[in-house]
Amino acid sequence: MAYESNPAGLGVGKRYGPRKLGGVVGTYEYDGSLREVIFDLAAGSPMSGTPFTISLPAHYLIVDLAIEVETAFAASSTADLSIGGGAGLTTDFDLATAGALLAVVTTGLAQLSGTAAVNMVLTANATAIASTTGKARIVVRYRAV
Repeated sequence: MAYESNPAGLGVGKRYGPRKLGGVVGTYEYDGSLREVIFDLAAGSPMSGTPFTISLPAHYLIVDLAIEVETAFAASSTADLSIGGGAGLTTDFDLATAGALLAVVTTGLAQLSGTAAVNMVLTANATAIASTTGKARIVVRYRAV
């Protein structure tokens, strides 16, 4: 295996080529692998009126959405998800009911797949933002295609 010591002057070496163990170089980034984006929401954290934005890389396919509410937010608290500036969910994420990781129907999302990188935006409603209690995790699973 080729080795180059200190190529950038930072005292760090680089290895090139197959690894000694297994003889494989690795997988490509867009190989159909399943990936996750996780939004963690908590009352009292920086849940100001600003939406949470995370980028999805080019060539994505949304597989499923899930929500886990560890501690319920105030009654009527919800969050909406949109992808690439398109329409959001028909039925928003319910943040007011505690529950284990539950699958959510993706109905209403305008872009479930795409060939260009896009932003995914999660927007909590005013009730969720003002809530003094609550802790939730929203998981978006996608496949790199």
